[in-house]
Amino acid sequence: MVVAGGTAGACARTASAPLDRIKLLFQVQGVASSGLKGTEYSGLGQAFHKIYTEEGILAFWKGNLTNLVRIVPYSSAQLSANDFYKRVLADDKGELTLVKRLTSGALAGMTATALTHPLDTIRLRLALPNHPYKGMVDAFCTVVRVEGARALLKGLPATLAGIAPYAATNFAAYDVAKTVVYKQLAIEQNWVTNMAIGAGTGTFAATVCYPLDTVRRRMQ
Repeated sequence: MVVAGGTAGACARTASAPLDRIKLLFQVQGVASSGLKGTEYSGLGQAFHKIYTEEGILAFWKGNLTNLVRIVPYSSAQLSANDFYKRVLADDKGELTLVKRLTSGALAGMTATALTHPLDTIRLRLALPNHPYKGMVDAFCTVVRVEGARALLKGLPATLAGIAPYAATNFAAYDVAKTVVYKQLAIEQNWVTNMAIGAGTGTFAATVCYPLDTVRRRMQ
C-alpha cells in the first residue's frame, strides 16, 4: 500500500505539474514576498505563453523534484492513515457511517500534511520565478538560516484547516460513489470507472476547499 500510494502520487503530480505551477502563481501573485504583480497572470492561456516564452518549457516543472520528494511520503502516509483510521472507527461488522468516513479522511489528510509541510513550503518557494535558491537543499538551508526553522511551518494551521475538509470530502465522496456505482447500480468495476469516480470526487472536494488553499499559499 505504501509503495503503491507513493508511486501513484508521484506519477499524478508529474503529469499535472504544469497546471499546478500555474495555479500556485495565480494564488500568490500580488503578495509582496512573491515578487509578482497582482495582474502578472490574467488567464490560463496567457500564463502558459508567458512562462514558456520567458522561462522555457522546463519551467513548467519548477519545484517538481521537491514535490515528488514530498508527495511520495504524503500519498503513502495519507492512504495508510486512512485505512488505519477506518479500521479504528469501524463498528463490529466493519461498517462505517458517513460521519466516520469523513472523520477518517480528515484525520488521514491532516496526518500526512503535518509530516510533509516543510517540503510543501520549499516547493512553493522554488516554483516562484526569479527565486534566489540554487536547489532544494539550498532553499532549505537558506530559509532556516535567514528566517529560522519555524519558517518551514508557515501556513501550517491554515493548511490543516484546509486539508481536513478536503480529505474528508474526497475520501468520503469516493467511498460513497463507489458504493452507489458498483453495488446499487451494479456497474462492473474497472480502472476507467475508478478513474472517473476519483476525478469527479477529487474535483468536487478541491472546488469546495479552494478558498482555504489560496489562504495557506499566501501565508507560506
